[in-house]
Amino acid sequence: MSSSDSRRKHIMISYAWRGTQDLAYEVADQLKNENIPVWMDIQDGIGGNINDGMAQAVENSAAICFFMTPEYQKSKSCRKELEYAEKLEIPLIPCRCRVDFKPSAWLGLISAGLKWYDFRDLSDKPVNATMNQLINYIQTNIFQINPTVFPDLEGRTIPRIFRNRLQYRSSSPLSLTNSEANEQTGHRYTSLNDTYTTQDMVMPLEGYEKESLVSLEQSIQSIIHLFNDDIHRYVYIARQNTRVNPTDLSPDESAAVHLYSMQWTPVSDSLYIHLNRALRTVNRQALAPWFPYLKLFLTALYKLPSCHKTIWRGVKDDLSAQYKKGEKIIWWGVSSCAGSVSVIEQFIGQNGIRTIFSIEATNAKFIRDHSYFKEEDEIILLPGTYLQIVDKMQPAQDLTIIHL
Repeated sequence: MSSSDSRRKHIMISYAWRGTQDLAYEVADQLKNENIPVWMDIQDGIGGNINDGMAQAVENSAAICFFMTPEYQKSKSCRKELEYAEKLEIPLIPCRCRVDFKPSAWLGLISAGLKWYDFRDLSDKPVNATMNQLINYIQTNIFQINPTVFPDLEGRTIPRIFRNRLQYRSSSPLSLTNSEANEQTGHRYTSLNDTYTTQDMVMPLEGYEKESLVSLEQSIQSIIHLFNDDIHRYVYIARQNTRVNPTDLSPDESAAVHLYSMQWTPVSDSLYIHLNRALRTVNRQALAPWFPYLKLFLTALYKLPSCHKTIWRGVKDDLSAQYKKGEKIIWWGVSSCAGSVSVIEQFIGQNGIRTIFSIEATNAKFIRDHSYFKEEDEIILLPGTYLQIVDKMQPAQDLTIIHL
């Protein structure tokens, strides 16, 4: 990589949230102290879709500095980052962090033959010596900065490296266009499961209100088993993205809404998918592990201003047979809606079989200020929303509009 090419790029810090966060922070900070451009997800933020944001971070990297732990080896996201970087032939810089862990499987393969940096034993504070080696390697091999040799060492075979300071900074935080964000968030607005009615008698949502309000990190402890280890990364991103939040919610409440709005990869792993599945189940005992998070999430929603307007939701299916004029129904899940029918048309298109719901809302909630996708004016209906089918029309052969 030429010096001019590398100077437009950053060093990406790739790590598993659990176990190496403090070390990753320290390494990132020391690199920044040398004016080495650094990108780290929880410091620099991710705008738009997480997958696209991480891909862009990899593409803009001069090298990837990654921290090898058992948690890192188990992480699907970390694996995708390194494999994508390897495909793009971006230099990889492995760091070993645990005395009792030797990388194997995909991580052992991808790190084989690479020079690695030893952060395994911090008891005697060797981090400074290792950091010096890492900084020197990045400056001389990645950014190709010629070392400065002290006069008293001239003539020796191994020069003493002086900390060269690069006079440029990393680029602005990642962001996506509105259309890119819309493409990634459409699933919440168009999920079939959230609009199917059920003939089963479902008990009211109760019990969560007896829970104490806890931090976001504490609220997910009883549901961690439903997700892979990447839930910690999403929680931390939600936390960092809501550090500066409007005063109507506490930081934990705002982060709970933010976490709900995030779309994970794959989509089926998203928190809102699991939450709505639990809310719709007839077995209310299955909902109990969600109570701490529900307490935090619903407390936040009840504090937000209510929306009294027509809102919209749509699916790419014909649901006309399930919705009969005059009937009363309950949507048990959290239902994401849009304030404009044109937004729904972006998700479901203007051709093919479609059902659009026109909903006269009286207690919907605006979540834009706390959403991951702030470009969208997302409005949500609370779980257990009671609806009546006022009318049903078919303005085109493949389109049904249901007025609720």
